[in-house]
Amino acid sequence: MRDSLRGFALFGLIAIALSCGDSHSSGGAGSCSDPAIAAGEPLCPLDTATTRCEFLNEAHCLLPYPSSLFLVADATTDTGLRVDYPREALPANNKGVHIDPTEWNTLDGFSPGPVLAAHFTPQVDLVGSHVPSITAPEDSLGSSSPVVLVEASSGARVPLFGELDAQTGDAARQAFLIRPQIRLHDGARYVVGIRGLVAQDGTAIAPSRAFRILRDKVDSPVKTINDRRAAMEDVFRVLEAAGVARGDLILAWDFTVASTGALTGRMLSLRDQGLTANGPGAPPFTVTSVEDSFSDRILRRVRGTYTVPLFMNSATPPATYNLDASGTPRQNGTAQAPFTVMIPRLAATGGSAASAPYPAARPIIYGHGLLGSGESEVQADNLQTLAVTYHFVITATDWIGLAEGDVAADAAAILDLSLFPRVPDRLQQAMLNQILLGRLLLAEDGFASDPAFQIDGSPAIDRQEIYYYGNSQGGIEGTMLMALEPDLTRGVIGVGAMNYSLLLQRSVDWTPYQTILDSAYTDPLDRALIYPLIQQLWDRGEPQGYVPHVVSDPLPGTPVKKILANEGINDGQVANISTEIMVRSLGIPNLAPTAKHLFGVPEQAAPFDGSAFVPWDVGATPAPPLTNTPLPEDTSAHEAVRRQPADQQQIDAFLRPDGSIENFCNGPCTGQ
Repeated sequence: MRDSLRGFALFGLIAIALSCGDSHSSGGAGSCSDPAIAAGEPLCPLDTATTRCEFLNEAHCLLPYPSSLFLVADATTDTGLRVDYPREALPANNKGVHIDPTEWNTLDGFSPGPVLAAHFTPQVDLVGSHVPSITAPEDSLGSSSPVVLVEASSGARVPLFGELDAQTGDAARQAFLIRPQIRLHDGARYVVGIRGLVAQDGTAIAPSRAFRILRDKVDSPVKTINDRRAAMEDVFRVLEAAGVARGDLILAWDFTVASTGALTGRMLSLRDQGLTANGPGAPPFTVTSVEDSFSDRILRRVRGTYTVPLFMNSATPPATYNLDASGTPRQNGTAQAPFTVMIPRLAATGGSAASAPYPAARPIIYGHGLLGSGESEVQADNLQTLAVTYHFVITATDWIGLAEGDVAADAAAILDLSLFPRVPDRLQQAMLNQILLGRLLLAEDGFASDPAFQIDGSPAIDRQEIYYYGNSQGGIEGTMLMALEPDLTRGVIGVGAMNYSLLLQRSVDWTPYQTILDSAYTDPLDRALIYPLIQQLWDRGEPQGYVPHVVSDPLPGTPVKKILANEGINDGQVANISTEIMVRSLGIPNLAPTAKHLFGVPEQAAPFDGSAFVPWDVGATPAPPLTNTPLPEDTSAHEAVRRQPADQQQIDAFLRPDGSIENFCNGPCTGQ
């Protein structure tokens, strides 16, 4: 199967190589080497350009994006291809430094959650052109949709929406963006077709000269264009089979998605090497503080550190992978990770004290929010209430890569995106740290062996099974963890999502960092392309790369998971659209009756065994913009869901060995 996919993926590149014999390669058009012909053909400079650029859109070297022009044949990869960005093609910051493509060029395709980008002059009228909107993805599957995304091998259409980049008011440098409403398939080739766009004055938008030459089989003296003919013929063939007439197109192109191995291979290698290095049982740990009677709900807070195999080039940020010559992660000693454990009082005693013997509590690994710490968030009011009401021990460590200690290093990476690999690399090390925290909860020689985790000689932690619960960033990164965790099968994903290239610009949390980015990369088209570019690397360190392997098709050495995911309607921090694309891609049902119906997501009434999505209407206003811009300030939705009594009841019912999806809302889930 892999060989057949590789052969298909290579078709476009082989076609380019063979196209010199195409009957329309030049005809009577002569050659750009003839000065007289070159003087009359404005596209002749393509043949002498020193940087390889996509030429179907003239506004930027990378447009349209992502393009198979930046893929080269490589028999060593799973797709048979490899990304090959020239450095000069990538955006440059205000110091004139282009993004270093070295890490990007290790991939064998583009992101499964891409931003498809193009540029048109004059400015597109979205309404007049009937471009599918963010609220009506079904329109993109209609026969007359002006924007079409087709999986080449199956002919299947992909639901999507289109928008103009609202981050700039400069119409001359404003990108036209297309966003799939479901994750694309690993290793698959896709074809994009755009037709029938009109400008603000109602006039039809015309194709570029280069595209028209290819579409209409016009003779050309430009070798660069002629070399593309055979590959473009296959693009037109796929679109015509999907009902899109060649003559209607104003732009079309193709690209291939990275393989599962390219997206998950490093992380799986790190995980498996790390667990082998750790050996059976728990990692070494040290208790540094024990605080009894921490609060009216928490009987004891225990803090300390544990030892993890390190696969970064430094134990502290800034740090990136420690890779060998083949690009495989290699251990670089060990590092210390912090832990905080909250042991609850007993609800049966009114929260005042423990009884003897103390009944062991179900253990939760908790994932904290953006640029925070495990220690600070694990003692949040809602978690203390959950712990004492339903008898959970809740523990956390730092989500390195996007933790409090990473702020300076991450900010520096925004100023020079050549440094961006440090973010997804550290996030992958964080996964191993979380898994080993779970081993401390489960193993006989872990926390259970230390008096700090015993109450009057009774174990405080039930080692039968461990669970995961995370909110915000903890929900986002927690979804990736669920695809990798070998020791648990159930997790709660609170206000989570995937695809940072979609999420960032729609989040109030990103606003101060966007200011930094805008000051460093001043061209609006550069900035529009930066988000999908960094997504290519972020896929290795966020759910986008792992979602197909959570509730089905598990990765090697990993059990299938059951998850309970939620969102707060009108969330200003984690945009609902990024949550809902994740849910659609996971293929889990919406709990019925629901506060929000989703296109392509079935609904199912409780009780049932499995996974579910629960949208909560907590009355948060205003609704976020439909554009790729954030609210001026956050709404109550992001924080409210985790505090709802019915949400905590649902968590209790789900995070059990025999747990199930229950509905404690007496209808659609609402609250304040």
